[in-house]
Amino acid sequence: MISDMKKSILFFSLILTYFSKPTYAQISLASFSTGYFYPVDIKNCGDDRLFIVQQNGLIRISDTAGIKNTQPFLDITGRVKFVGSNDERGLLGLAFAPDYLTSGYFYVNYVALSDGHTHISRFHVNPATPDSADPSSEEILLSISQPYTNHKGGHLGFGPDGYLYIGMGDGGSGGDPENRAQNPDSLLGKILRIAVDPLNPTYSIPPTNPFANGVQGRPEVWALGIRNPWRWSFDRLTGDLWIGDVGQNAIEEIDFQPAGSPGGLNYGWRCFEANTAYNSTGGCQPYSSYVPNVFQYNHSPYCSVTGGYIYRGSRFQELYGKYFFTDYCKADIRYLEANPGGGFSQTNLGLLGAASISGFGEDKNGEIYCAGLSSGTIYHIISANCAPVSTINAGKDTLDDCSSGNVQLLVPSGNGNTYQWLFNGNIVGTDSSISATQQGTYFVTVNNQTCTSTDSIYVKFTSGINLTVANLDTLYCVYNPTVNLLPSYLGGSFSGPGTNGLIATFNPALAGIGLHTITYSYTTTTGCPFSFSKNVRIDACLNVSENKWTNTISIFPNPSEGDFYLKVFASKEKKFSMEVQDISGRIVYAETYVIDAGENQIPVQASLSKGIYSIKFTDAASSSSRKFIVR
Repeated sequence: MISDMKKSILFFSLILTYFSKPTYAQISLASFSTGYFYPVDIKNCGDDRLFIVQQNGLIRISDTAGIKNTQPFLDITGRVKFVGSNDERGLLGLAFAPDYLTSGYFYVNYVALSDGHTHISRFHVNPATPDSADPSSEEILLSISQPYTNHKGGHLGFGPDGYLYIGMGDGGSGGDPENRAQNPDSLLGKILRIAVDPLNPTYSIPPTNPFANGVQGRPEVWALGIRNPWRWSFDRLTGDLWIGDVGQNAIEEIDFQPAGSPGGLNYGWRCFEANTAYNSTGGCQPYSSYVPNVFQYNHSPYCSVTGGYIYRGSRFQELYGKYFFTDYCKADIRYLEANPGGGFSQTNLGLLGAASISGFGEDKNGEIYCAGLSSGTIYHIISANCAPVSTINAGKDTLDDCSSGNVQLLVPSGNGNTYQWLFNGNIVGTDSSISATQQGTYFVTVNNQTCTSTDSIYVKFTSGINLTVANLDTLYCVYNPTVNLLPSYLGGSFSGPGTNGLIATFNPALAGIGLHTITYSYTTTTGCPFSFSKNVRIDACLNVSENKWTNTISIFPNPSEGDFYLKVFASKEKKFSMEVQDISGRIVYAETYVIDAGENQIPVQASLSKGIYSIKFTDAASSSSRKFIVR
């Protein structure tokens, strides 16, 4: 499946040297999460979750224990071109905006069913449901024509400069027949770099891009001479770029770009496959004119390099600073590490029980995972010399006491291990578990005969939250219209007759006549459950008295953009007034209405500004107030 500028002087020190080392890191692949369909990419958004990209057009979520969410995070299967085994098209890449946890924006790379082009698109998470994105929020920022069905690249990532980098293959067939990788006016066979902003429906060009003026090449181009950069990554510590570039028929290579590169580097394809001449036509230069790779290996039994990540986690100290990668056809796990005198050495750890590794990923803490395409399994790379590891409460970063006043912290226990827990610099425990009774950050160090590993966790003490639901009255007529509910904390779910789960509405007709309990359940980001319940009576209201008419008023949409509608039921012609007060009590809009018997829908063009308002309805016998929000 995953089947010109002169080089910087910095690259002279990066020529790989080969030698065997007497000792090296021993790792194993631990099955972490299962049940995925053609997983090709693994990303985190800055919190505890892992997002698994499936080639068929789904993105799924796994928690820290490896449990897969039942519902997908994003489903665009109807927009993605993917026909199954050995197809290089599909949903191929995912990147979360650096400010995703506040902005909610993320980016995907997929081949479109509609036209076969590569689409770089932006989506937005559902504000009320953080485990679900809005498929209708798609903005197609860039569409790139694809001449053939293979060599799509597909990887996306934000660099340390905040720009979005896009890996594009040469467009396919074999041998890059149109020489697109060396053509600066083509977006294929390149690493692209663009600036994205939710306020811009497309994108802009970073002013330091090598062809930013668009005169000598496409302004989006950052690097040239790439064949199929299926998987690449930035070192989260140094900002260096590591590129796994899939070869043609003979050689696979790892390319490298140091942090601070001016861009415009040319890695030589199709003139060269790795360091071997491939096709000298079309203005090729000597090999010395191109950027040399830092590692290469021959085919048979290998076929397609799967680039990975440099380990920057804290749980396995012996893995730190090593660049992990593999090959799709023979999944030997390898790593490169810097030599003291310059260059890199390679260690092949052999086949560790996984096959068809299609991609790597890292969690927010720098732990590395990889995806088995055919097995549908996500594996965690761990040190075979350092188990059990110091993973507090299955890898969580924050725990909340949920008003209990106590949190139990624990790590896996094992014979021969010693433990030391620290809080505010003081030792608070020497067993595999402790009871945390103060808010703050706790550290644990686990020692055994081979290594030391550490972990930390923040313990938060919650005093409770004021959970309420606005717009939910205690009495309705069975014929009243659907009510829009407004919980004080978004992101929970409703239960009870007449409700619709995550959709914040109550339908009296659907609930039916009788006394019902409506419950809103909400779980905080730290895992504390809270709920709000209210008893609601539904009457037939065949002889409803006029002083109950305000129970029939519905305001929608709520929240609104400033204007809204009233839906009012009256048993006879009625006159009533409406006053809108802002949060300070000032009347900002008032109107008097005369309505006919039956159901009335009234447009209100109040043009209210952003804020929280109280709307009061009054007739000769009664009055009622409702909360209203303008966003």
